[in-house]
Amino acid sequence: MKKFIMLVFILAMGVLNIVGCGRAEPDSEMSVFKISDDITKVNVEHYVSGEITQWMAEGAEVDELRNWFNGLEYTLFEYEEGESPGDGEGGEFYSFTFAEEDHSGFSYVINGPEDCYLLMDGCWYLVKNPLRPPISNE
Repeated sequence: MKKFIMLVFILAMGVLNIVGCGRAEPDSEMSVFKISDDITKVNVEHYVSGEITQWMAEGAEVDELRNWFNGLEYTLFEYEEGESPGDGEGGEFYSFTFAEEDHSGFSYVINGPEDCYLLMDGCWYLVKNPLRPPISNE
């Protein structure tokens, strides 16, 4: 059931963000997406162990999220048709949606400490310097 819920979420994010990924060569370095200083509120969804938690990040938490995201290094990741990095069992993911921008945001998939991916604009990116997002709902 956990795998099914995660798969449905990942597929929904991909469908909502479908845009061609042909903007870069698969081996090229990517760090073109940034969270701008204009963003002050971020809707967060965190999925782990079959549980989904939602909250709004504001203030210093958004600043920490911006610094974390803008410091990530990633590259376009291509996978076999019908599979994606979010298909693994036991994974965890975050979905971040910017309150000030319609249909803008990204997902961060954690399959293990050194196995993390970004989903942005319908494209998957392998994170080269994976770190946990510096936020919590506590």
